Amino acid sequence: MNPQRLVWPAALVVAGIGAWIMFDALPGLNWGLWTAAAALGLVLITRARGTLDRSVVLMAATATILGIGASITATQPIDALICIGVIGFLALAMLLSVDPGLERISASFVLLAPFVAFGTALAESFTRAGDLTRSVRSERARGVVRGIIITVPIVIVFALLLSNADPIFASWRDAIAKIIETWSFIPRTVFFFALLVIVLGAYSFAAYTLATIKPPPSETSSDHRRWIGATERLILLSGVTALFWLFIIVQITYLFGNVPSVRGSGWSFADYAQHGFGEITAVATLSVILIVVTEKFGRADGSAATIKALTLAMLVSVFVLLVSAFRRVILYEDAYGFTVSRLYAQVYMIVLGVALIALAIGVMTVLDIRSLFRRVFATAALAFLVLVFWNHEAWIASTNIDRFATTGKLDAKYLGRELGPNAVPVIVERMPNLPEPQRIDLRTNLQTAYGLRQRMFANRWYEWNYRRQRAKEALATIGIIPTAD
Repeated sequence: MNPQRLVWPAALVVAGIGAWIMFDALPGLNWGLWTAAAALGLVLITRARGTLDRSVVLMAATATILGIGASITATQPIDALICIGVIGFLALAMLLSVDPGLERISASFVLLAPFVAFGTALAESFTRAGDLTRSVRSERARGVVRGIIITVPIVIVFALLLSNADPIFASWRDAIAKIIETWSFIPRTVFFFALLVIVLGAYSFAAYTLATIKPPPSETSSDHRRWIGATERLILLSGVTALFWLFIIVQITYLFGNVPSVRGSGWSFADYAQHGFGEITAVATLSVILIVVTEKFGRADGSAATIKALTLAMLVSVFVLLVSAFRRVILYEDAYGFTVSRLYAQVYMIVLGVALIALAIGVMTVLDIRSLFRRVFATAALAFLVLVFWNHEAWIASTNIDRFATTGKLDAKYLGRELGPNAVPVIVERMPNLPEPQRIDLRTNLQTAYGLRQRMFANRWYEWNYRRQRAKEALATIGIIPTAD
């Protein structure tokens, strides 16, 4: 089948679905449905074109899974990241549709994909619109336009007559009349055309654009780009590595110790953890970038073995520092409890640790920067998917309530107001086991957070969200009934 014939019908259907279930709606089932529809349209066009491979399917499937995540989690920051992720993976699928292959994925390709895809989609959409206006000049096209103009008003009249004879038709008529009366159809129509422009452009790119496969760079051109000499690399790596190991040796008494528990140390748990994580994680991140840059743009000449040894020594020292930062956050959690930000910090450190290990393996063998990025990118995407589908907020709430039995401390304001709907069922379930002051404090904070947020618990089917629904049911059991805003 000619893929170009699918462009307009598929774009109109996907834009229509989006205008129906996405406009002015809470994230929920609608995000997964629309993303699946958009991804399916792109996959069908790419298949008809004959360029469908696993890279396109993988990007489209990841976007769809992320979209489905919006119907599971009820955390607003995660919803924002899901939106960014869906846009990014759909953009990657679009760009790969004409020239597929996982080997094309690099850091610059991923970072620029949303912007390149957006600009390209706009240009393609305007091209298709121009083609459409030119086609109206033919006698057949003019006949189609005249037929639509004649048919639409007649169908509307018959539909209005039939609406008086059937309750379903009558409900549809009333719903349409209500939309027109409130003028909400105007912004919805604008939203439809905005979606149509983007989707039409993406599908048009997949159906019409010719692949322009660039030859791989030659060894000569690659060597020409290596502007860091071997001597400079030796001095740079020696200096940084010596600094890191000196820091570890000098600070080893408290790097892996428990300085805040030592009387007279002058350090609190907050200072120990916060200072450690921020600076050490920044050093680890910058170190990865430094090594990648020196490996990509540096020459080895006759010092390859020495440079490799220094690089590995630097990586080991950075890994030790990263483990230290991870331990500091654990000590902070032991002292003050778990929070979302502390958990996210630990997830980031785990991903960074994987990057360090992958980089070390590359240095010991043959370092392929693109392959390294793909491994780290896949690890980060997997970690994010785990956070989307794992109810980490409920785990944090449950763990902090467990800590109350041994510490006697409970941050009811954080649990009730800041964790979000994901944690509500666990909090409500565990409340009866708490003493009265904490129980009353928790309920008061839940009442403040959710008592006047009826919009959060909307009942339109396409806004359904698993954890928001469970939160609503849990709040109902303790008498917190959402009322109008």
